[in-house]
Amino acid sequence: MTRRRLLLIALVLSLLLHLALLGSDLLPAISAPPADEPRLEKIDVKMQAMRLDETPPPRDPAAAGVSLQPAETAKPKPKPKPRPARKREASKPAEQAKTDSSAPAAKTASAPQASSEPAAKASRQAAAEQASSAPVAESAPRENSADKAGLIHPDAPLRQFPAAAKIRYQGYWNSAMLGFGDLDWQRSEGRYQLDITVSPFIGPKLRYLALGTIGKSGLRPDSMQSFRGGDLKEAARFDYDAGLLRYGSGEDKQLPLKPGAQDAFSLAFQLALKGGDLGHAAIQITTAKKVYEYPMAPNGAFDYDTGAGKMRVIVFRAQGDGDFTEFWLAPDFANLPVRIIRADKDKRIELKAIRVDVNGKRQWELPPQPTIRNKNAH
Repeated sequence: MTRRRLLLIALVLSLLLHLALLGSDLLPAISAPPADEPRLEKIDVKMQAMRLDETPPPRDPAAAGVSLQPAETAKPKPKPKPRPARKREASKPAEQAKTDSSAPAAKTASAPQASSEPAAKASRQAAAEQASSAPVAESAPRENSADKAGLIHPDAPLRQFPAAAKIRYQGYWNSAMLGFGDLDWQRSEGRYQLDITVSPFIGPKLRYLALGTIGKSGLRPDSMQSFRGGDLKEAARFDYDAGLLRYGSGEDKQLPLKPGAQDAFSLAFQLALKGGDLGHAAIQITTAKKVYEYPMAPNGAFDYDTGAGKMRVIVFRAQGDGDFTEFWLAPDFANLPVRIIRADKDKRIELKAIRVDVNGKRQWELPPQPTIRNKNAH
């Protein structure tokens, strides 16, 4: 068999394999690529600043006067010994009087048993409430809630700033899907950690790690690190004692640190916590590689089409030096960023949410999208 024939056979087999994959369900489910620039509308939904108080512990049933132990039932009184029989006619009034006088006693004896039933019912209800209040981790996908206008909402309002949130994104580079991204937000005891990873189909994994403190005044970043393939590329350190913002490869650059400075990713959560109200002054923002200064204000509202219903979002855009950053925050989903866009004259990188978990509970997930074979089926 000649070499040319071997190459031809290999080419045919490769073509058949690719056709088989395209017609099967083996390829990952993806949504449509990002649409063109949306036409923003007048903001008709007010973003609320989120509460920072910690999640209250489950209610203690004992403190409410309800016992989870089974209620004791009243023990029946022993039957009195039979008395000697007397004349039937003479004993009738006495027996009637005895019956009438024993009725209140019987009701009194049965009262504790009757009162135990509401207590047992209340205890069962309290136990059910306590069980339902426990966080549910990685719950199974469910049908998303939507109102008559087709807007997606969580099952219950989210008014408290999340102690934990995980968002799964599809990543796009110049409108071509490049892989998936994951955002992991954690806060506890006045500190926060924001960990973002981008896993492309081809090429090294990207990671961004931001650390800092959080309180009533908002997020106060301490550091941000940028990794590529596991190697540290750039880092930013907010040196509040020296009043300097150190950044770049090896933190070899520095600028005077200005009040309210943020890193590019903590900024989204600062907007979420403050309900988008960061004032009109320019904000010092670093990507660990560069430093920018521009105000961050809402540009408008938009019904963001997820591919399976719409979310009402408020779009924040910061623009300057030939590039821009956009955060699409969803007021119904704790003001979390369901879409992030970073663009300059050379490239456009976009993260588009397909799953949102808050405090361990699945709040929304994009249903599996049809493959080519299923999409064309009739």
